[in-house]
Parts: sequence; structure tokens; C-alpha cells
Amino acid sequence: VFASSIASLQTTVLPAARTMLAMGAYGAFPKRFASVNPRSLSPVFSTVVAGVVTACFYTIVTLLSERTLLDTIAALGIMICWYYGITAFACVWFFRKELFLSPRNVIYKLVFPAVGGVMLLSVFVKSVLVSMDPEASGSGASIGGIGLVFYLGFGILLFGAVLMLGLRFVQPAFFRGETLTMDT
Repeated sequence: VFASSIASLQTTVLPAARTMLAMGAYGAFPKRFASVNPRSLSPVFSTVVAGVVTACFYTIVTLLSERTLLDTIAALGIMICWYYGITAFACVWFFRKELFLSPRNVIYKLVFPAVGGVMLLSVFVKSVLVSMDPEASGSGASIGGIGLVFYLGFGILLFGAVLMLGLRFVQPAFFRGETLTMDT
């Protein structure tokens, strides 16, 4: 149980910390998120922030209801499909000028990412449709006859979009492509 808890903690905190580190390094987040401890060579600030935010979020959700925690986990599946799906399509777009330079490029830069993106898009659509049914959720909760999982999944995606738009004004260089260039 202890090893499983540690593994779960790592899969929750570390990807978020890595994302914050990268966003801090490229100017989408404040520079403090890009700091790396010289002794441990790890992004301590980003890791602590990710851990604290995750701990607070899951503590609050668990105190509300353990069934709501199950709904939150299901909603995360929707967000993961969205995130990795758009990343797969972004790979095809990023390598668009190289796609047909070799058979290897066709397979690894077009076929695999495109197939992965289509698969994730289909799982995303199916998950969204299922999430709308209150009976399919862990809690059975609904708002206006639509399942809580749908609102959690899209609410967090919407919150992320609002944050992105807000950061567009706070960190405009990132959104103008000045901090993440082909040279970096």
C-alpha cells in the first residue's frame, strides 16, 4: 500500500512540476518556477507548488465526499485525453515540413501521432458522452440532469483556458513566440 501510494503521488506531482518548470523556463509562468536546486538538480519550487496544490485539492474533494473524489478521477481522464490528443496532433503539425522526407518520418511523425490523436479524440468524445450521464458517475450527482463528471472535466479545462488568457496579458512574450523559438 505504501509503495502504491508513493507511485500514485509521483504520477500526480511530477508531471505537474515538470510542466511548471518548462512553462517557467519559457516565460509562460513566472521565472521562479524555472528554478532548479543546484545540489539536487531538481525543480524544488515547482514540485512543492504542485504537491501543495494537489494535496489541498484532493483533501477538499475527499472531505466533500469520497464519491466526489471518484468523479474527479473520472474527470481527469477527460482532461488527459484532451491534453495528449492535442499534443499528438501538434506533433504532426510541428513536423509537417519533414513528414514525407523519408519512410521513417511518415511512420513516426505522421502515422503514429495521427493515429494516437484520433484514438484519444474518440476516447475523449466517448468519455464526454458517458460523463453527461449521472448514473455513470461515482457519486450519481448531477446539475440540471447532467453528470457532475462532465462539469468537473470541462470546468477544469475552462479554468485552464481562463488562466491561459490571463497569462497572455501577464507574460505576453511567450504568446508572441519570443521565448520558445527554434533556437531554444
